[in-house]
Amino acid sequence: MQEMIALDSTLVETISERVEVWIEGGHYALSQARTACRRLAENAAWPPEAQGDLTLVVSELVTNACRHASGPCRMSLEVSADAAVVEVWDSDPHIPPLPAPSSTPLSDTAPACSGYGLGIVASLSKCLDFFPQETGGKTVRAVLAP
Repeated sequence: MQEMIALDSTLVETISERVEVWIEGGHYALSQARTACRRLAENAAWPPEAQGDLTLVVSELVTNACRHASGPCRMSLEVSADAAVVEVWDSDPHIPPLPAPSSTPLSDTAPACSGYGLGIVASLSKCLDFFPQETGGKTVRAVLAP
């Protein structure tokens, strides 16, 4: 089964347990990415807490791509009963450093672009990898288990 949804400059394509979201110059795709993520995790019978973690990872990675890349981005998500793979491609070739692990909670004065979101993604994921792309940009891949 294939479903395609077009919203403004965003295209969402869903194929059974897999979804792709193309983002062309805006944050319109973020809510679509979250909705598709929740739908796929529910269909794969992930527990509610794990669904929340997966949705947070998708949200952080798509937000980072929208915020830091100068061109279009693409989010791909595949969810099964055993694992979820989130891949986000953007046109920025820069591989960001992961923040150092900290046992200190974030303060209300932490800067919005502090890199802590990527630290959260790393802590919720079984693995987090960055892949430079020959055609430009990079792909960030996070793998989670329910």
